[in-house]
Amino acid sequence: MFNMLEIRFVDIHGTLKAMNLPVTVEEISTATTDPVFSEGINIDGSSVAGFTSLENSDLHLLPIPDSLFELPYTDEPKLAVMCEIRQDGSIFEGDTRSQLRSIIEKRLTTKGLTLKIGPEPEFYLFKDNVPVDQGQYADIFPNAIVEGTVKRFSQYLTKALIHPKVHHHEVGPGQYEIEIGYEEALRIADIIVTYKAIIRALAAKSGPYTATFMPKPFIEEAGNGMHCHLSLWEGTENLFATSESNKLSSIAEHFMAGILEHAQAMTVLVAPTVNSYKRLVPGYEAPVYVAWGPLNRSALIRVPMFNIPQLARFEYRCPDPSCNPYLALISIVTAGMDGVERELELPPPVKRNIYRLSSKEREELDISTLPGNLFEALSFLEKDKLLCDALGDHICEKFFQLKKEEWLQYSTQVTDWDWKNYLKV
Repeated sequence: MFNMLEIRFVDIHGTLKAMNLPVTVEEISTATTDPVFSEGINIDGSSVAGFTSLENSDLHLLPIPDSLFELPYTDEPKLAVMCEIRQDGSIFEGDTRSQLRSIIEKRLTTKGLTLKIGPEPEFYLFKDNVPVDQGQYADIFPNAIVEGTVKRFSQYLTKALIHPKVHHHEVGPGQYEIEIGYEEALRIADIIVTYKAIIRALAAKSGPYTATFMPKPFIEEAGNGMHCHLSLWEGTENLFATSESNKLSSIAEHFMAGILEHAQAMTVLVAPTVNSYKRLVPGYEAPVYVAWGPLNRSALIRVPMFNIPQLARFEYRCPDPSCNPYLALISIVTAGMDGVERELELPPPVKRNIYRLSSKEREELDISTLPGNLFEALSFLEKDKLLCDALGDHICEKFFQLKKEEWLQYSTQVTDWDWKNYLKV
C-alpha cells in the first residue's frame, strides 16, 4: 500500500524539488488511476530559482505516468514521479525538462534518431567533513572502507529502476563512482537527478555520511566529474559504428565536431558553478583543451576502446554532476546534431598528452582552451546563438541573471587567502 506520492521537478540549477500528496494506491501498477495523476497540484513559482515573478506566480505540476517509480530509501512505502510544469494551460517556458523534450523531438525524434548516454557521476563520501577512507583508484578493503556501503547504493539504485553498470573507488580519498547503463537522453536526465537524491539519502542513513557531488572539494585531489559516453541510434542500429572495431563512423565524427565547435559555449551548461572551474585545471585528468583523441584522457573528447562495433561511442569529459542535466543535454544534443546536419569536419586527433605541450605546440595544433572561470564561460554562451535559441528566451534570461549574480557574490568575497596575501600591502 502506498499512501504518498512525491511529485518532482527541478529548478533552473537542476536542484530537485517536490510536492508530497496523499494517495491511496494498492500497488504501483494501478497508481496512475489515482485522481492526482489527472489533477496535479499548483505551486508558487516565485519561490523557485529561475521560475516566475510574484505578480504571476502560479504554476501547475502534472505528473508524467511513465516516470513513476518507488522511492527505495523512505521508511514508509512512497512513490515518486517527474512532472510537466504548466502556466495558464501551456507548457511553462522555464521548465528545463520540457525544453529538453522539445529539443529531442525537434533534433532527433522527427528524424527517427535516439541519442543514448551513459553517465559516470563521481562523488565523495565524508564523515564529520573528513573523507571516509584513504583509498585510491580501484582499491578494495581495507583501503576502501565503505565499499560495502557503495555496493548497497547500487542495489538501491536498481530498486529505483536505474541500472548501474559498475561501481568502484575513484582516485581521491573517499571518492567513488557508480556508472549508469545507457538510456535515451530524457530518461538519463531524470536518472541523474534521482541518482543524486538516492546517494545523498542513503549516505545520511549509512554512517551517517555526507555525499557531495561538488566538482572540486579539495585543492590537491581529483575533482568530481560526470563523463558522458554518447552514441546515436536509428532503431537498433548504432550510427556511430562501422564494420571495424575501434573505428567510428563519419556521423560520429560530425557529432564530435559539433561539440568541439560549440565546446566553449557549452561549458557553462555542463560545468555551471564557480567551483566547476577549480576542477577544470591541468593535472587531474579533467579537460582543459578543446581537442579529441583515441584513448586520450587529456582531451575534451576521448574515444574509448571497444571491440564490438555496436559498442561504438565517444566520451565527452567536461560535464560535472553540479549541472542541471536537462540543460547539459540540451547543449549536447544541439551541438552534436549541428555538426551532423552541417557535416562539420573533425580536426585531426591528438595522441600526445596535451597538458605537456607548450603553448606554441598547442597553437600549431590549433588547440583552444576551455573557459577559465564562470564569468568567461557565460561570455562564450552569450555569443552562441544556436545554443541560446535551444534554451529559449526565458531560460536564457534567468540563467544569465542568476549566474552573473553567483559570480558577483564569489568575486567580491574577502577570504582568508586575501588576508594572508594582502594584509601587509
